[in-house]
Amino acid sequence: MHFKRIITSLILSLLSVQSVMAASIYDRDSVLSPPVGRDILPGGGLQADEVKSSFIFSKLIPFVIDYALKIAIGLAVIVIIIGGYQYMTAYGDTEKQETARKTLTYAVIGLVIALTAYGIVSIVTSIRLS
Repeated sequence: MHFKRIITSLILSLLSVQSVMAASIYDRDSVLSPPVGRDILPGGGLQADEVKSSFIFSKLIPFVIDYALKIAIGLAVIVIIIGGYQYMTAYGDTEKQETARKTLTYAVIGLVIALTAYGIVSIVTSIRLS
């Protein structure tokens, strides 16, 4: 029971990190407006090209998002295998079969949520802001 909660919370935390960090990764044509206190605030003199060409926005965040999705898919596959094993070894015990069904259901739901979050992030980041 605790294993399912750990896997579910791990998948959800990976998805939340992925969706927060993917705000404007793939949109290379976006134009950033100058901050309110341009000369007062730290980083106020940065231009949009400097931000887009920085290591964090051009390399690190897309790398983290891609691997977070791969980890979420891998964990979902592992949990589906575990749920199938639990179902096969239930031997007619309805309580064990129900536990296995819940494990499989949660794994499939987690996989659908991971793919949906990735799709939403890619759609949102592909919108041109010009």
